[in-house]
Amino acid sequence: MTFIIDKNGPAPELESEIHRLRGLVHALEDIRRGRHPDEAALAACPKIHSWRAVPRPDPCLTGVMFNHPTIADGRTGITTGPWVLASALGYARTVIHFYALGRPDRSCAFPVGNLRT
Repeated sequence: MTFIIDKNGPAPELESEIHRLRGLVHALEDIRRGRHPDEAALAACPKIHSWRAVPRPDPCLTGVMFNHPTIADGRTGITTGPWVLASALGYARTVIHFYALGRPDRSCAFPVGNLRT
């Protein structure tokens, strides 16, 4: 999910996502500690029959990188999915990094507003 932030100040629209992510972090910490869901917990969960893993395209940012820890300056790179895109404020945030945004590529036919999910 990407949140488009277009003004400075509080962003209350992030509250529900913060709550959802806290739940994920709590579950991941439990699993890391060996506390997996028991039969009763799994019985209360949604169930998927005939399931399979499929790839799903997610929006990302690509461009010429500078100061990236693993991509050399001046090389083209691609980010993981942005959680926050605040182009009016000059930044984006992925799970791992903040990115300072320079000039956008105006030849792109993909409008930023379509990132909202």
